[in-house]
Amino acid sequence: MIMGSNMAECHPVAFRWPLKAKTDHGAVLMHVDPRFTRTSAMCDIHAPIRAGSDIVFLGALISHVINSKRWNTDPFFKEYVVNYTNAATLVHPDFKDTDDLNGLFSGMSADGKAYANATWSYQRNPAPAPSVTDPKTFTDMLLQRVPGRPKTDPTLKDPHTVFQIVKRHYRRYTPEMVEKVCGCPKEKFLKVAETLLANSGRDKTSNITYAVGWTQHTVGVQIIRCAGMLQALLGTSAGPAAACWPSAATPRSRAPRTSRPCTTRCRAISICPTRGRTTTRSRTSS
Repeated sequence: MIMGSNMAECHPVAFRWPLKAKTDHGAVLMHVDPRFTRTSAMCDIHAPIRAGSDIVFLGALISHVINSKRWNTDPFFKEYVVNYTNAATLVHPDFKDTDDLNGLFSGMSADGKAYANATWSYQRNPAPAPSVTDPKTFTDMLLQRVPGRPKTDPTLKDPHTVFQIVKRHYRRYTPEMVEKVCGCPKEKFLKVAETLLANSGRDKTSNITYAVGWTQHTVGVQIIRCAGMLQALLGTSAGPAAACWPSAATPRSRAPRTSRPCTTRCRAISICPTRGRTTTRSRTSS
C-alpha cells in the first residue's frame, strides 16, 4: 500500500521493485492518494481520499483489523502482539482517553498548555532490590534506579491493557466515517482493508510505503505512528520487506530502521497524546 507518495514518478528506480513483485509474484499494489497519478494507474486499487485525512483512513484500518473475524480467529496475530509489542502491558488505572475527557487525554494542566504524563505510565511490579548498597560508579547508580517490570495480561482482556485502550480509542473510526471525512467510498475502503488482511499472517507480509506526503504534514509523526501500529497488529513487522518503508532520498539513514525484520520486543502499539499542534495542512503527492 502506497500512501503519501507518487512513487512511479518521484521514485521510479525504487518503483521497479513493487512492479516486479506484481508481475513476477502476483503482489497486489494499492495507492491511497487524493490524486490519480501514474502510480495510481500502475496499481490494482486506487482509493481516493481528501488531502489531510490520512489519519482517519489509517485509524479505520486499525479498527477494521482489530474487529475482523480473521484477526480474532487466526492465533498468529494475537500471538505476535502479545510477545512482540506492548499490547498486553497494563497502563496506569487513572489514564483517561479522549472519550472520557471531551477530546483530551488525562493530565492536561488547568491552563490547557501542557500535559503531565504520570497517568500514561505502565503499572509495574515492585522494583528489584539493588545489588549495590553503596554506589561508587555511574553503573551502580543506574542499577539502584531500575524500575519494576511492567505488569501484563497475555489474554488482552483487562480494560487497562494497551490493546483494549487502542480498541476503544479507534472504535469511532468506521467505514462510514471514512466515507464522510475522507471522501473514499465505503466499498473501496473495505477492499483495501480486506486486501491488507488477506496478505498478512504467519506466511505473508504486507508493506506500507510513504514519502514526504506524510513526513511534511504538521502531524506527520502521528500518521507514521498509525501506520506502524497497523503493521504491528498485522504481524508484518517481522517479515522480509514488510512494515513501513519511507521512499525518501536518504536510504542510508532510514532503510536500516525500517526494512529489516523486527527481532526484538518493539513498542509499536501505543496511544500517545499529541504534544505539538494538532492541525493538518493540505498536501500534494510527492
